[in-house]
Amino acid sequence: MAKLLVYLDDERHADLKELAHRHKTAMAELIRSAMEDVFEDDLDAIRMERRLEEAAADPSGTMSWEEYKAERAGRLRTPA
Repeated sequence: MAKLLVYLDDERHADLKELAHRHKTAMAELIRSAMEDVFEDDLDAIRMERRLEEAAADPSGTMSWEEYKAERAGRLRTPA
């Protein structure tokens, strides 16, 4: 896990500390949760872009659309 240093004015810090106390959680957890709530879609898009770049660099762990459809069709068939 990486660290991030954020500067807050004294009043905002005190308010965040009180909010954390009221929610019985850490101030850092409040920040992480707010970040996920506000930027969820953007962060998901960045993660997907990273995964696509990784797959393009090393396609050995991927399959073609045709392979996927054939495998999926085989799993969906039920014995008669």
